[in-house]
Amino acid sequence: MLTRIGQLVAMSSILFASTLTGQQETTTAGAKCASPEIVNDSKYSPGQVWSYKNRTGESSSTITILRVESLPKVGIIVHVRIDGIKLKNCSGGPSPNTIQDAPFAKDAIDRSVVTLIKERQQIPEYEAGYSDWKAHCGGVYAITVTEMLKADEATFNNGTNCSE
Repeated sequence: MLTRIGQLVAMSSILFASTLTGQQETTTAGAKCASPEIVNDSKYSPGQVWSYKNRTGESSSTITILRVESLPKVGIIVHVRIDGIKLKNCSGGPSPNTIQDAPFAKDAIDRSVVTLIKERQQIPEYEAGYSDWKAHCGGVYAITVTEMLKADEATFNNGTNCSE
């Protein structure tokens, strides 16, 4: 059941992100998405752990920078893992506590982060979510991490056939 919940959260993240900010651009042939290029950023680098302006009851929640890349028409994309969340499950089942990969516009991360907690830690596994994002020409969140979590919670509960 927890695996199914994780899949619902991952897919709702992919689908919701593309609805918010549009999809990655396609090549001129329209057959596949443009490939993001890894970039060096002066503020964010893989392995950093940040506190952010989080939701009530999630004060220990953090984001870990997984990957920093760029797309020509999108700009800098910061992929993050979000730990220590409590997505409410209105069906009474297990509540997800992690989002394994969420792509954000750099500006959205700038508006979200508060303090750099750790400069470098081992990067958790995220390739499966990242691969899904690329395969589906996924979008990029332009909203803050907190706003994304509120939207994901609503999408997650809609996927479990209940709403509050």
